[in-house]
Amino acid sequence: MTQQQFNNQQLKQKTAFIVFVKGSIAPVVLYLNDPIKVYENVQSLIRNPQAPRVFEIEANGPVKKVTFVTSEITGCALQDEMYIQK
Repeated sequence: MTQQQFNNQQLKQKTAFIVFVKGSIAPVVLYLNDPIKVYENVQSLIRNPQAPRVFEIEANGPVKKVTFVTSEITGCALQDEMYIQK
C-alpha cells in the first residue's frame, strides 16, 4: 500500500472481549457493543463461587452468540485491536 493510499484511510481501535475456557486451546474472541461491562460481569461470576450457571452473550463479530457454563470459564481479558477504516 502506498503512502498516499494509507493517508486516505483512518486508523481505528476496537476492543475485543476474550474468554478462556477449560479444555480449549484457543480462547473465544467476541466483539461487543460494551465489552467493559461484559468483562466486569464475567469477572464477578468467576470471583463468586456458586453453583454452575449458564449464560449467553450476543456479539457483533464473526461469532454472533455464545453460551457458557460459569464453571468452565478459566479467565477473561480485554484486548485493544487497531484496524483501518476506508
